[in-house]
Amino acid sequence: MAPSAAIDAEEELRRVIPVIVELKKRHPSALISVDTYKTAVARAAVNAGAEIVNDVSGFRWDPQMAKTVADLKCGAVLMHMRGRPEEWRNLPPAGDIVLLVKRELKDWAEQAVVTGVRRERIVLDPGFGFGKNFEQNYPLMRRFSELQAAGFPLLAGTSRKSFIGRTLAVDGKDALPERRLYGTLATQVALILAGVHILRTHDVKASVETARIADAILAPS
Repeated sequence: MAPSAAIDAEEELRRVIPVIVELKKRHPSALISVDTYKTAVARAAVNAGAEIVNDVSGFRWDPQMAKTVADLKCGAVLMHMRGRPEEWRNLPPAGDIVLLVKRELKDWAEQAVVTGVRRERIVLDPGFGFGKNFEQNYPLMRRFSELQAAGFPLLAGTSRKSFIGRTLAVDGKDALPERRLYGTLATQVALILAGVHILRTHDVKASVETARIADAILAPS
């Protein structure tokens, strides 16, 4: 499936800001993260009540994003993506994907700190599925604990991703997103055991219960 076309900042604002305002009205204590790589959207979203900016480009696509986040004094998630979605099919081999992700995320985070973003406000996301092919996602998960060396809290989102659907394929057809729950939960257990701090998920109740069991396994006796 070809990546969907990017939308402009004006359209993002039209879609996102009313949702943030209404969520804050209904649930004042809710912690809201806005997913954008556009400075104008980040600033408006935080001013509307969002506390975290999640930038899938790791602050690379908008040269003013790091300074904007520093000025806003909000939290930041820097995600790793290889290339842009329209380039994914033609990306050159990555070599050691884990070393690449670890090195680049650390570099981007340190650049953000130099720009003025407080270190304790930064979380890193290796970006499962974002510019990583089927063969790269599982090594990245298997060696996830190596990303701890970057020195920042780690977030991961594997929920219903296509690499899970490919693994669960039947008769050569990938499992549809609605049939990827159990595979998703398996990846989440593996990530918790490897030290992930935050999970992004579609199935909140199932993931919370899964995390409670995984945490119990890790609890000191």
